[in-house]
Amino acid sequence: MIKVLNKNNVLVLDEPTRNLSPLSNPVIRKVLTEYKGTIISVSHDRKYIDEVSNKLYELTTKGLREIY
Repeated sequence: MIKVLNKNNVLVLDEPTRNLSPLSNPVIRKVLTEYKGTIISVSHDRKYIDEVSNKLYELTTKGLREIY
């Protein structure tokens, strides 16, 4: 997986931890936390959001709202 990540500057991910085994989730979060590029991600997984993101936006009927 690291080889794939090294060749990209931006990753666009839709629910990256969904339908994975509970043992895979910590590995995915660790790899993405160490990734040096930009990650644009949609997720309902609060643990993933808390560990991987440093900016959080919510999409509302009025547009994007920055959470942090």
